[in-house]
Amino acid sequence: MRVLLVGMGSRGDVQPLLALAPRLEQLGYAVSLAAAADFRPLVEGHGVRFEPLSFDLEGPLRTGLGREGLQGSATTQVREARLMRQVVAQTAEALAADLERLVARADAVVSGALTFDAVHALLSVDGRSAKPHVYAVFAPVWPSAHGPSVALALRPHAESRLNLAWSMLAGRVALDLFRPPGDLIRRRRGLPRNTFRGYVAAARSTPTLLGASPSIVPPAPDWPPALRQTGYWVDAVGNPRADDRGDLEPQLERFLAAGPPPVYVGFGSMPTPDPVGVARDVAGVLRRLSARGVLSEGLAGLAVPRGSGDGASGGPQVIGVGATSHEALFPRCAAVVHHGGAGTTAAALRAGVPQVVVPHAADQPYWGRRMADLGVAAEPIARKDLTPARLERALDVALSRGAREAAYRLGEQVRAEDGAGEAARLIHAHIKGR
Repeated sequence: MRVLLVGMGSRGDVQPLLALAPRLEQLGYAVSLAAAADFRPLVEGHGVRFEPLSFDLEGPLRTGLGREGLQGSATTQVREARLMRQVVAQTAEALAADLERLVARADAVVSGALTFDAVHALLSVDGRSAKPHVYAVFAPVWPSAHGPSVALALRPHAESRLNLAWSMLAGRVALDLFRPPGDLIRRRRGLPRNTFRGYVAAARSTPTLLGASPSIVPPAPDWPPALRQTGYWVDAVGNPRADDRGDLEPQLERFLAAGPPPVYVGFGSMPTPDPVGVARDVAGVLRRLSARGVLSEGLAGLAVPRGSGDGASGGPQVIGVGATSHEALFPRCAAVVHHGGAGTTAAALRAGVPQVVVPHAADQPYWGRRMADLGVAAEPIARKDLTPARLERALDVALSRGAREAAYRLGEQVRAEDGAGEAARLIHAHIKGR
């Protein structure tokens, strides 16, 4: 039986599916993963059959509208949403055609937030899915009154109808952002445009898996029965195909061995309007704290400023790296400064190290807030509010004994889970139960 995993989005949307794929294969399924064309090396490096979408994502994120919308400089969520809508619209026609082709060949589909509506449009027959369809999310996006359990909450530490209303409004905005491919598919098939009520009904009737630890995202009492929480989806220990546990570059290995654990700083797939200034500020803060650093280039294009050192002896040092295994590097760091993506947050949690979260957009403020609530980080610093003084204060908290002990305890809890294995079992049960 052929199972299609749809990983539309950034690496954080693709990486968990790479952990799920071999677990489904162990249950006898033929698995393929669809993602933007520039993810080919990552997917095939894991030994997973790759179905490239007919466009790249990294290039548009580095330049043009993608950079403008995700660089963290927007002052309002409305402006960010408007820019994101334009980015999504540019890929809608190609994505709709890709999904029509790929879904037709599959016997079952696992899709994420960006493609749920389009896949539902392809599979829906008289209100029922023609093939098994599972909705996979890696952040708590389902509307809820329980503040700690919903990504967008007006009262994040309380039980409130305001949280439910606000998160429902966020769901409407999300549908408006991501609906163009689904609209195209329905129009081609002579079907009416989906309403928000229809979107909610479809989500409520579709088995939904939340790939996040209950130790981090507390289950909400008002989640629907269709939603099941599994824990984070990460590669099984000893999986020989998982290059995300591979060796680090020799230069980085030498740097790590030459002194105390460094502070990692990287913003993943989030661009930034002033990479030179950010790198300079980071290096300055690390110098004042007498801390070593690993600066990850990412889509922000961060590079080590001249005079910061490259690992030579004597004084605080900073080394620059490209794409690097979080699973291999984070356990050897003193703290992790990052953008608050779900995948990076999970990797830092599993490593058992404290964090500094600098949210840029979407669900990232939620993860920053949860890390502070759980004692492994200071309060998050919004990207537009990032200053050397704020970063230094947050690192003081992260490098404290209390944050280190809290991170160690949480790391033990999260590492004990088998989220990908549980997800595979639930998908298998759904397919067999139809």
